[in-house]
This record gives sequence, structure tokens and C-alpha cells, in this order.
Amino acid sequence: MSAGFLFQMLSGKFRSHSMREELLPTEDGEIRIDVYEPGSTENSTRAARCRGVILTINGLAPLGNRDPRFQRLNRAMAGIGYRVISPFMSDLCNYRIGVQNIRQVRSFIEAVQKDAVLCPDGHLSIFAPSFAGTISLIAATDPAVRDGIDAICALGSFASAPNVIERLFVDSDVDEYGRLILLLNYLHLSIGRNPSLEKAIQLAIEDSYFHYRSPELPAYLRRMDPEIRILFESIRSSDTVRRFHWNVIENRGRNIGQNPDDLSATNASVIQNLKAAVALIHGKEDKVVPASESRQLHRMLKKSGKEVRLTITPLLSHGDQNSVLGSLHHVPGLIAGFGFFFKKAKRVLSPA
Repeated sequence: MSAGFLFQMLSGKFRSHSMREELLPTEDGEIRIDVYEPGSTENSTRAARCRGVILTINGLAPLGNRDPRFQRLNRAMAGIGYRVISPFMSDLCNYRIGVQNIRQVRSFIEAVQKDAVLCPDGHLSIFAPSFAGTISLIAATDPAVRDGIDAICALGSFASAPNVIERLFVDSDVDEYGRLILLLNYLHLSIGRNPSLEKAIQLAIEDSYFHYRSPELPAYLRRMDPEIRILFESIRSSDTVRRFHWNVIENRGRNIGQNPDDLSATNASVIQNLKAAVALIHGKEDKVVPASESRQLHRMLKKSGKEVRLTITPLLSHGDQNSVLGSLHHVPGLIAGFGFFFKKAKRVLSPA
């Protein structure tokens, strides 16, 4: 099963499935969802019996669940027989990070569990990358939803939010995309709100993401106030400047109730209250979240008696697949990692 999933991901040749868009009412309002059904076609609404329901929560990317890489993953999961439900998470698509993300994911999970058509027996599993993986683990401990979550696959996720945030803020050898998102969310705690600077950061994020279009940041920088432009460039290029601002942010954030540790999966309540089986899959050379984060989370879950499997692989970077050429001997390990998740997520359902 997981071999079929990886073959589809690598080849782009997907087995028969269909996709429809719906609006799902939640306690936070309606969410647009894409529902992928296995074994059906565009010309038929009849779906085959499916292996179970998987929610896929997108990462911090503007296209969200319509990101081509994420659509590829959803299609591959539908191709091996799962009903895949993928929401457009507005805050995540607009790079907004905070405890509200946990509430939004929990609300979405509960809404699907209560929908007798989408989730007939009230049980589902979750796949989520990076930040979304961590907040999904936290949301999955809520008493309102945890008994109906069978498995979680967290790809490139973190255990300790403060450790990862500090590293992205300060270190020079990390992926800039992740750093810019953190600057957009937290820099105001050090310097106050500055719409012009925040716009420059957002354009830098989008230029990095939409690499196939002409960059928009250079023209904007030419129009900026020179002092603000110098501030932006110093923050972007200087480890020392970012270290100064991080120290201010860390102290001030805790004083006003914005504690980064609230986004950590290593809180004792998270570890103890998690009921789902957990597959942790991490790229060996991840430049955003180091693999040591998944190793730490694996140790803590294992010590607490949870059902968990860890896979560290050179075949992935930060959620993106690397070339398998020259690394074919690592493929069985990745198959086993995904296989653990799919096995725990399997619940045969009748057609919708």
C-alpha cells in the first residue's frame, strides 16, 4: 500500500479517483474543503469502498491545500483507497502563527467527525507537515476529538517551538522562507507594528514561494523609506541583529501571554493525552526543522508508552522529496514509515 503511494508521488501517475469542493460548517465558520474519493472518476459520483478517512492539513504556504505538491500527496492517498479531506486553512495560508491555529484545527477535526457522510463511523486519521503537524498533534489531545483519531503522520514537525523559533531567527545556515515567516509573526514584539517593513517581509516570503514569477520585492524596496529599508536589510542579513531582537521578543512575549512554548508538542499534557498512533517522518538534512526535533518527540512518546514510529530519511528535505537516484537503499525505510501510518489509518468504509 505505501509502495503504491510512493510510486504515485514519484511518478505523477495516479490511480482512479475524483475530487470535489464543499463547504464544511465548523464552530469557527465555514471552511472550504477538497474531498478526494478513491476509485471514482470525474464522470461518476459513485465512489469505491475506501480504506478510511485521512485529513491533510496544509503547511504555511499561500496556496494551501491547492499547492501542487500537496494536491499530489492528496491524489496519491486517494489512489491507494483513502477518502482524503483537505481544508483551506486561511490563517496558515496567510502565514499567521499562534494558538488560534490549534483551535482551528481542532474545530475542523470535530466537524468532520460529526459529518455522517464524510466520516461515517466518526474515526479519522491526520497527515500534516511541519508547523501544521505539531499543531495537529496538540489539537488531537482535546477530549472532544481524541477518541476518534486513529493515527497521525507528522512530516518534518517539531517538538519544542522555542528551540526551532530561536534557531530560525538566529542561525545563518537555515532556510530563509521559514525565518521570514517567523519575522512576520514575531518581530512586532520587538519594534512595534511597522506596515511598510511587514509588507517587505511578506513580499520576500512570496518571492521565495512563487519562484516561477518575477520578484516583487526589489521594486518595493526602491520605494521604501531609506531608514526602514536599512532596518529590513540589517534584520535579513545580520545574525547579531536578529539575536538582539529575538532576546527582546522572547522576554516580551512571555510577559504578554504569547509564550512560544504553547506551540510545543512536548508539553506533558500533550504527551499524556495523545491517543493516536504517531508516525514521525523527517528529512535527514532538513534546513528548517532539524531531525533532532522528531527524535526528541519520538523519545518522549516512546517513554510515555505511546505507539510511535520514527523514520529519518535523506529522501526528503523539509517535506519535499529529493531525488531517489543513488539512494534507492533508503526507499524501504520510507515505505515502512508511511506503511505504519496507513496501517493504523485503515478502517474500511461503505461508499459515500
